[in-house]
Amino acid sequence: MKTFGCQMNVHDSERIEEILMRAGFEMVEDPAFADVALVNSCTVREKAWHKAISEAGRLRKPKERHGRQLVVGMLGCVAQQEGERIFSLVSGMDLVVAPDHYHRLPALIRQCAADGQRQVAVGFDAGHPEDFLALSEAAAAPISAFVTVMKGCEERCLYCIVPSVRGPERHRPLDDIEGEVRRLVAGGTQEVTLLGQKVNAWREGERSFADLLARLDNIEGLSRLRFTSPHPRHMSPEVASAFGSLRTLCEAIHLPAQSGSDRTLKRMRRRYRVDDYLATVTALRAARPDIAISTDLIVGYPGETEEDFAQTLALVEAVRFSGAFSFKYSVRPGTPAEKLGDDVSEAEKASRLSRLHEVVLRHEQAFRAQQLGRTLEVLVEGQGRMPRQWSGRARNNQIVNFTCPADVCDPALRGQLVRVAITRVNPNSLEGEWHP
Repeated sequence: MKTFGCQMNVHDSERIEEILMRAGFEMVEDPAFADVALVNSCTVREKAWHKAISEAGRLRKPKERHGRQLVVGMLGCVAQQEGERIFSLVSGMDLVVAPDHYHRLPALIRQCAADGQRQVAVGFDAGHPEDFLALSEAAAAPISAFVTVMKGCEERCLYCIVPSVRGPERHRPLDDIEGEVRRLVAGGTQEVTLLGQKVNAWREGERSFADLLARLDNIEGLSRLRFTSPHPRHMSPEVASAFGSLRTLCEAIHLPAQSGSDRTLKRMRRRYRVDDYLATVTALRAARPDIAISTDLIVGYPGETEEDFAQTLALVEAVRFSGAFSFKYSVRPGTPAEKLGDDVSEAEKASRLSRLHEVVLRHEQAFRAQQLGRTLEVLVEGQGRMPRQWSGRARNNQIVNFTCPADVCDPALRGQLVRVAITRVNPNSLEGEWHP
């Protein structure tokens, strides 16, 4: 299975593997030895859509070359967006399954293999008990785990395809969320990341997202808590202050801004102003001065002027982001923004993206430089490239490579929380030494 796109897709793929293995399937790395080949796709941007279609075509080739039965399926957001049209886009496809139907995959695959008939399962099915693809009690708990708390989005930003492919908002019950986190922690999970297309909009009756964070913070044995992706419009003062009061909540947040121009934000239908975003940043830093704040930014949105773009650069300078995912605007079929045209030239988009990258990189490197001389808590993920070197992530989401004494460097170090004194800053990571 090949996965493209966001952390929700990564999480979905993990659960799909579990569903299939529970049904008797076995995972193989080489498509040449597979009976089933799946692409879990993303369609948020045009490039991601093309990658998914291209990968599906590549997976189909062993089927044609060996003349044997191979079920090739498209999953994810492209499946929901295109439906049966996938069969005309990629010849030889057998299966199209959208996210709300993953629990049906074993039956759909077997039906397809049995009679050779194409299978399609798209649309939204909010009532199914496996809607959130929770970890089964029999599954092994990872060191760092994703837990879905809500699905779907109803913001209707003009450029965004997500409401069309992920459906209406569905909020998971708090007790259900807590139960899964407790099972993970009991199995050895140290870090949990809460997932949702608009994660901080989660509600259950009078309970807010801040209440959810506080409840999970009380779970004994949970070391770290993160969440993604929040919407700036739903960043309450209570959530901001939680970064200073909750022991588990890591000092890092990815808060998509998209633009630093009020005019562009209005044309995007983001429903907040730059001053609102800056007020949230101020609240976050008041609660946790050393918090890492990263973001998403789009350049070349329809109607974006040089002045609008300059205001985006000004936002980056004001916030001093620890990192940013920056993209050229691409029209997504079926979104309201499609009607706005695409009046910023590709050359101008490329120029603006390059200039934006320069400013973002400067602040990214400055944030990393601030870690020099600090001792950071690192969750060890695995061994590094050098002898006695290990790698992991700090609470502020920075990658840290570190060395340790021979008597400490044991495979059991993986999954442990260690203290690392930072001695060197690299372009994309930090280096340090194990600190007893």
